[in-house]
Amino acid sequence: MPESVTVHEGVTYAERESGELGLDLYRPAVEDPPLVVYVHGGGWVAETRANIPDPERYAAEWGCAIASVSYRLQEVPDGADVEVDPSNPTPRGAFPDHFVDVKAAIRWLRAHADDYGYDATDIAVWGSSAGGHLALLAGTVDDVTDLGDAFADELTKTVAPDASGAVQAVVSWYGVSDFTAVDDEGGPVSLLFGGTRDEYPERYAQASPVTHVTPESPPTLLMHGREDEMVAVEQSRRFYDALDDAGVNALRYELHDLNHVWVEDLADIESERVAMDLLAASPTHAQSVYEATHVPEGGTPTRLLADLPPAGPDAIRRFLERTVG
Repeated sequence: MPESVTVHEGVTYAERESGELGLDLYRPAVEDPPLVVYVHGGGWVAETRANIPDPERYAAEWGCAIASVSYRLQEVPDGADVEVDPSNPTPRGAFPDHFVDVKAAIRWLRAHADDYGYDATDIAVWGSSAGGHLALLAGTVDDVTDLGDAFADELTKTVAPDASGAVQAVVSWYGVSDFTAVDDEGGPVSLLFGGTRDEYPERYAQASPVTHVTPESPPTLLMHGREDEMVAVEQSRRFYDALDDAGVNALRYELHDLNHVWVEDLADIESERVAMDLLAASPTHAQSVYEATHVPEGGTPTRLLADLPPAGPDAIRRFLERTVG
């Protein structure tokens, strides 16, 4: 671990009926670093906040504080066709608990910025897979209670309720943006919403980040493999197009030959902990980069990146510098 990074592990940010929720905070030795909140993947049912690419290294290299947060995982009933690790200690609940917790963590981190020495004026949220979906949703829905009428009775703010849960930038790796375009009968998505899209169309739509895109949505960096068999690349394309139509600046990287978690074969998936190394492997993966830069009448273009480095840590660092740093 870089000596210049201070680590606060197992910080409790919320108490739920099913247990405590914690976060791990990595703070580089720079004055008032900006904050990045990481949301892990795992199909909404698996993994822990330890499932993050080398946070000590990237906190030091990017000059950002990084907080990896836990959130309630989906409860899986007996007989469901979804594998669950019984040793995973993370508390469980039912959607929208996942989103409620991510927003609670953001508010808690903003409220406690002075205690830990980072700048939470502007916050970026970065997520992978299921965490990518939650990151996109956290970006497009400022206040947790604005998710939609289909979830109105399930949305509360008990953690740092007076702090803002809004974020100012989003990084998504292969996250779902539009559940209305996902066929998943009997899998994690139908488990998430308690039934199929035909049974609960409003829940599917309102849990979709693309539904909530407005001209005030934050700039977003999307990275997705064209060969992704778990979350189709069309999901990132839909979100990018929605941002572009709304006049929001965005970047989209498509990795031509890569699958989920930046592997070529799903059987080779290990964890997100090694995902950045796979993404940034040499030689550079074949990729296409799409940029939406919007200029007001009489204005001057302000691009998210002055140039376009390959997908990987340098591209994320430069995006963060432009948006929150």
